[in-house]
Amino acid sequence: MQELQQHVAQAHESLYFSGAKIDAHMASFLDAQADTCVELGRTSAGAVEQIFLVGSGGSFASLQTAKYVLDAVLPVPADVLPSYDLVWREPARLDERAIVFLASYSGETEDTVAALRYANERGARTVAIVGKPESTMATEADVVLPYDNGAIYEIPIAATVLFAAGLVAGTPAEAEAERLRAGVLALPEVLRRALANADERAERDARDLLSAQHLYVLGAGPNAPLAYKVAMSVVMENVRIGATYSDACEWRHGPAEALERVRGRFLVLLGTDASRAMTERTIEFCEREHSDVLVYDAADFGDGLHPLLTPLVLNSLTQYLVVYSAILRGITDLDERVFMGHNVLATGGAQWP
Repeated sequence: MQELQQHVAQAHESLYFSGAKIDAHMASFLDAQADTCVELGRTSAGAVEQIFLVGSGGSFASLQTAKYVLDAVLPVPADVLPSYDLVWREPARLDERAIVFLASYSGETEDTVAALRYANERGARTVAIVGKPESTMATEADVVLPYDNGAIYEIPIAATVLFAAGLVAGTPAEAEAERLRAGVLALPEVLRRALANADERAERDARDLLSAQHLYVLGAGPNAPLAYKVAMSVVMENVRIGATYSDACEWRHGPAEALERVRGRFLVLLGTDASRAMTERTIEFCEREHSDVLVYDAADFGDGLHPLLTPLVLNSLTQYLVVYSAILRGITDLDERVFMGHNVLATGGAQWP
């Protein structure tokens, strides 16, 4: 037990384990950049006809979440694309009337640097959301929104929501955008409360999952992109077991048949938005078919969290779970990787992240 707690204490200093300091990380970014993001939206009003949200890995999932939120208020279309897809698709709408948000913690991600340069060539306005203010992307983008902490998932969402609040000021969407802006600004305190006792639950849940070699991760609505991230770039990357993502509302369209022969292990992210009822039906089905279902329910945080912003709290709770799961499986250096960061599938000397 003492050894476990020593490793957890060490994990608190890890870049990966941002959940341990997420309230301070969010507060720091908001203090430094919230007004800048809103003003960027205001100065873009009337000039922007298309928004692109571009990133890779966890940043791509973050921007998928951002699109879900932005669609509620934006008067112009927003597309979210993996970085190389922006280049390969050659979108006709990528021109001087477009603004492109590109997220990369390092600011050196091979595919996102390529997307930035392509967007610049097409005449679009580029905004780099990066953790490293002296990186390639920070140097080459038109606008830089820097942060130097581990809130890699949350900050691109917060930045684009605040941008949208400025963009729609004075329009019919202003009231809802203001509610979202207020919700983002309240996040540090919401996160502080939600994570106050996260360690106790995380250890218990991680021990329950210790025998699992595969995990189905489900979410719907705004939590679907987070479920994708947790499966693809958290569980497999950090716990190093198999993981499959499915939209909770799509589980009945094929995947449910697997439970006729397999007893699944599930992690389900349950929101408070309109997708909740369908997700609850999926949970009930999986439990009825004798599967183990671990649910993280955003309703546990009270009424103060905007339904579209629940992923920004659930992300940190899943981090706590994964930290304990990794340590209990003997993975104690959370920032080290076996392949990532060692030129795996990279060219030109690009490194992860």
